[in-house]
Amino acid sequence: MSGYTAAPGGVRGVAPPSAGGPAAGDGVLLVARSLVVRYPGTDPSARPALALDELTLAPGRSVALVGESGSGKTTALRALLGVVRPAAGTVEFGGVPVQRLGGTAMRAFRRAVQPIQQDTDGALDPRQSVGSAIAEGYRAGGGSRSATSAVVARLLDEVGLPAAIARRHPHEVSGGQRQRAVIARALAVEPRLLLLDEPTSGLDATVQVRILELIERLRAERSLGLLLVSHNLGVVVRLCSETVVLYRGEVVERGDTRALLDVPRHPYTAALRRSVPEIGVPFRAPLIPAIDSASIDTATGCRFASRCPHALVDPCAAPQVLAPVEGDPGRLVRCARAPELGPLDPLA
Repeated sequence: MSGYTAAPGGVRGVAPPSAGGPAAGDGVLLVARSLVVRYPGTDPSARPALALDELTLAPGRSVALVGESGSGKTTALRALLGVVRPAAGTVEFGGVPVQRLGGTAMRAFRRAVQPIQQDTDGALDPRQSVGSAIAEGYRAGGGSRSATSAVVARLLDEVGLPAAIARRHPHEVSGGQRQRAVIARALAVEPRLLLLDEPTSGLDATVQVRILELIERLRAERSLGLLLVSHNLGVVVRLCSETVVLYRGEVVERGDTRALLDVPRHPYTAALRRSVPEIGVPFRAPLIPAIDSASIDTATGCRFASRCPHALVDPCAAPQVLAPVEGDPGRLVRCARAPELGPLDPLA
């Protein structure tokens, strides 16, 4: 996996941003509280598609959502954007629930929180030139017509694209250039938070590195908040100070990215980490069976119990609580056996 290798002493390579919380007075951008999302038509007694206890996104901070396909990562992004209406809980922007925003406040929210999709072909209108797409974003954000050309040129330069790209259409540029153009269009409305959905998916390794360098620089220069969804733990380590592990719609572990991946405290996090090939370490497949959807939908206890090598009937059949880990500040784990299991070796 690009950019991530494990060693007895920890993660080698690029260190993630500082894991310290926002300083007093920095404020927050977006907060999800007790957020529950259910898909239309599902049995009300079944587990929800997403049950997010709390997620806070602050200026200059970066958080990753990781987990298998179907874990609820994309549902979380859609809920945070206000595209999906939650069945319970709130997503707050500026202290106000997003679903209550209207008019000017909703337009401000749409400018402040910008998604960066993994499908750059679908993100850009093939009938528009790159420059027109960026200009449209700038004008939609209230930019003046007279300044449009200069702003487009500045944004292209900021994301490392030549001015000539403005006249080309999406099919006339490379995948990496399209991704930079998508980022430039998002920046045109002066966002405060970027929601990144697999931003380097489908790009070759060299281009991935350049896109990650660009995102890192923009976060630092503009004090942007970042929420990243990715299957690539190397990207997570590089960009994010905090990681939230989702399993079938629930947070099973969260904490400092480096500590969480080096020394998992939840069996599912250990399985995810173990599934990644490491240089110089013999590959050993995760010892977990396939997902049993029926047991997940009807169980009242741990959602991971049917696949967990450490599951026991009594503690794991009871409802699980996301709880602090003694001696590990900032770490939260949803596992009744976490205290007795202790730190898990993801490579054992």
